Amino acid sequence: MTELSVARPPSALKQRLAALARRPQRSLALPACGIAIGLAVACFGLFRPASRPGTVVPPGYVALVNQKGVLMSDLISQTESETGAEFSDASPAERSRVLREMINEELLVQRGLALDLPETTTEVRDTMAAAVNAQVVAPLLAIAPSDAQLHAFYDTHRAKYTTGGTMTVHDLVLHVGGYQNADQSVAQAEEDAVEAVYQLRSGASIDYVMEHFGFVDSGRVDNTEELDFAAKIHLGAKLYQVAETLGDGEVSDPIVDTDGVHVLVMDQRELPSVADFSVARAQVYSDYRQAELQRATQENLAVLRSEAQILLAPGETE
Repeated sequence: MTELSVARPPSALKQRLAALARRPQRSLALPACGIAIGLAVACFGLFRPASRPGTVVPPGYVALVNQKGVLMSDLISQTESETGAEFSDASPAERSRVLREMINEELLVQRGLALDLPETTTEVRDTMAAAVNAQVVAPLLAIAPSDAQLHAFYDTHRAKYTTGGTMTVHDLVLHVGGYQNADQSVAQAEEDAVEAVYQLRSGASIDYVMEHFGFVDSGRVDNTEELDFAAKIHLGAKLYQVAETLGDGEVSDPIVDTDGVHVLVMDQRELPSVADFSVARAQVYSDYRQAELQRATQENLAVLRSEAQILLAPGETE
């Protein structure tokens, strides 16, 4: 009987089986290696010496305060502002004093930031808002307006450059219903006032009219020169509206007011006048600058608002 020989696996099959036997060991070894490398990097970062603070002041700076630079240009500007002279003419003592002030200021600013003062203190917030506005308008301040721009602004705002008028006026009143004239009606007082106006316009004196018709000084004005705005306050809107239409020596028609019938006699009237551009130029320049700065500030706020998310509590408006 012939023996049957059992077939042995080929060499290639043996190699694959050996590889499969080794695979679990390799899959565990790779993560272990990664963890070891990560720990090594962490330990190096943990135990290596901390970076040393800068010991050299960079070009363009005059000092470092807790690694925050103080610019040389700022030192020059502040020194010239405080001494009123060129920086090159300042003494070493003056420069040192100003530098010390700037370092103290930087320390206080840093402390303020550490205490979160910009968030909690109203005065600091106001100052910061003003500083932002100043930065926004700084480019405008560097450009001088032309005479054409100033003229255009002057023509548009002429009312701002009008000099106030003046008046010297007498205010005569014929009281109605008082103890001395209890029987006199308003209609009767108006009749007397019409006759008094006729007499005054014909050349009669104020004293004669007062004595003959019973008029008295109202006491609202003191019969001396007053600026228009003051006369308006003293006479009241109703009488002033008539007074501003009168010229030198003119007499008003009778005016019925709460305390009786009035007659105004204008001694002297100086009408308001618009100041010439050459006279008002300095004020025009200042007003133009202020208007431009206000415009730039509002434009900047409009941009900030367009980019911001602003939520109001229910019932609140702005």
